[in-house]
Amino acid sequence: MAAKDKENAGERPRRSKLKIILIILFLIILLIGGAIAFWWFQLRQPGEGLMPASGTPAAAVRQEAAPAGNAQTGQAPQPAQSQPVTDMPRPATSMATLPSVMVNLADAAGDRYLRVGMEVEVSTPDAVRELDAQAPKVRDAIIILLSGKTYAELSTADGKMLLKNEVAARLNQILGTPRVIRIYFTEFVVQ
Repeated sequence: MAAKDKENAGERPRRSKLKIILIILFLIILLIGGAIAFWWFQLRQPGEGLMPASGTPAAAVRQEAAPAGNAQTGQAPQPAQSQPVTDMPRPATSMATLPSVMVNLADAAGDRYLRVGMEVEVSTPDAVRELDAQAPKVRDAIIILLSGKTYAELSTADGKMLLKNEVAARLNQILGTPRVIRIYFTEFVVQ
């Protein structure tokens, strides 16, 4: 009996040392992962560490793009005017400014109003011209939509995001095709 107790006593410190080593190893890995995530999201410049499609590092592509200078005239090479490498390709979009709209809200007391200004991001410059051509319809649709809202619906961030989506849907309805990408509030006052 005494021999078994001595054997069990010898295994306990070995198990606890193994647990401590595993915990320390886990914490080190977690710390390294946190440092990498911090660098990636906070300190990294856009495009840094990315490879262009050809497989050469971005810095090498920038150096290759630099003109070598004119060997015949002896002129020094000019500094490179390279385009920055971005994380994601972005499609060309256009912005349309909508005039500010002021409406009474649909509250029971009827003493609150909303003044809102918006910028509309659209997929093509043609969509901007179409929005300008349809300005009375656009303004009417926005006024009808906004005047049906209450203060409670618009006071939260979710309510504002829902309103952006509803405005985009109405504008796409007027344009006939989904060309509105995003709505930006440039002014939003509720009193």
